[in-house]
Amino acid sequence: MATKPPVLDMFRRVLPGIDTRDRELYNRLSDEERKGFGAWLIMRYMSSAENVDSGVIEHYLMMTNDIVNTNFSDVKDPEMMWKLMTIVGCGRVVKHPYVAPPKGKRKKESAFKSWLRDHYPHLDDQELDIWIEGLDKKSARNLLEQFQVKDKDVISSANDL
Repeated sequence: MATKPPVLDMFRRVLPGIDTRDRELYNRLSDEERKGFGAWLIMRYMSSAENVDSGVIEHYLMMTNDIVNTNFSDVKDPEMMWKLMTIVGCGRVVKHPYVAPPKGKRKKESAFKSWLRDHYPHLDDQELDIWIEGLDKKSARNLLEQFQVKDKDVISSANDL
């Protein structure tokens, strides 16, 4: 009878390895355990911490976002991702409850943002958001007038700024 392949133990190996900054843990994993290495799921757990010290809780949330989540999809090497995760560790083991992603559908993008995306394809989501935050109704209307936009949905969502 075939035996089950070893599963990477999130609570006994992975999270304690991050907490104690064990940079070589990934290299010690078997090939089967490496298959179970899911950076996104690990990041969900490590970003939350339960501790009496609110500084520890803030540390894990902020550092995970700043170090690991920033450009998350650009890091293709799992060993490099592991090393980034160990930077977040505080040196001692803490409890990490799971934080489920939000349920339901994502908020639909505004017609104005969609129009901006079509006309400025070189801008990414973050740049578009920053630009939109800096606009007021008048400047958004002026921009749409310059481009002679007649689409009522675009004009209406620009007026919602």
